[in-house]
Amino acid sequence: MRAYGYNYSVIGRIPAKPIGEGEFLQLCTRAVAESRDAALGLRFGAALQLGGHGVLGHALMSCRTLRQAAELLVRHNPLRSPEGRVRLAYEGESTILGFAPAFEVPGAPQFLCDMFFAAATNGIRQLLGRELARAEIELAYSPDVPNETYDKYLRVPVSFGRPTNRLIGPKNIMDMPLQAAGVATAPAYLRQCELLLRQMEAASGFESGVRRLLLSSRGRFPAAPEIAHALNLSERTLRRRLGAEGTSYQKIINDVRNHLAKQYLIDTKLSVADIGTLIGFEDLSNFRHAFRRWNGVTPSHFRALNAKD
Repeated sequence: MRAYGYNYSVIGRIPAKPIGEGEFLQLCTRAVAESRDAALGLRFGAALQLGGHGVLGHALMSCRTLRQAAELLVRHNPLRSPEGRVRLAYEGESTILGFAPAFEVPGAPQFLCDMFFAAATNGIRQLLGRELARAEIELAYSPDVPNETYDKYLRVPVSFGRPTNRLIGPKNIMDMPLQAAGVATAPAYLRQCELLLRQMEAASGFESGVRRLLLSSRGRFPAAPEIAHALNLSERTLRRRLGAEGTSYQKIINDVRNHLAKQYLIDTKLSVADIGTLIGFEDLSNFRHAFRRWNGVTPSHFRALNAKD
């Protein structure tokens, strides 16, 4: 990664557009060549934690059901391209998650599929809090490593030489409540994450990077020096670059806080004081004053105006 100009310590925190397909192919090719490990895709995918996927990971962890998480992954799959895609379908009593890779990595043509299904099975286990039952994977190629290696990293039955690459599981688990189902703030947080994901896909810049870090903190909003350090910048440089984009750290954090506060007021029954605490206001009166400055009404008035029938 260093040979291609990437600072590994800040990968995933750089506030630019996601790594392009060509860049990702270069990185994968170099990794395969350096490691000479035919199981690298499996090992890499299985090692990924949901929290390590940045905003996408936090959005997945805020989903209330596997169906919601799977649909989110299809919409914001980081490996999608004109040639590659993730497909979600239902056949009878089965749920099918299909994957078509965008490219083949020289020396390891199965790398992307191995990585995707290892990451997918690992992520599903993290969401469920248990092993996958009555699930299997079908792959459209022959393995370059022993079948036992796939068993070790995927932990579900695998068959090869099939027509397509797909994970098949029972349909009846798709709507079972996940851990986030009991968290009152999860729907509002998920909406903010998905909004940011759309913004990240459409634009670049340091503003989107700061927003991404603020939301990834899940309520504990870092101060400007911490954000600057996370982006491998000095605080002065961060403020200068945000200024060049017509914004500032304070404007961004106020906007994130305001959006979250409004969603919590609409979607939860949390008290105004609890919502203020969640978005970083220790003093209730300060939260009320800030909310009124942002929206022209008090939090209670806003909630009453947007009360659901």
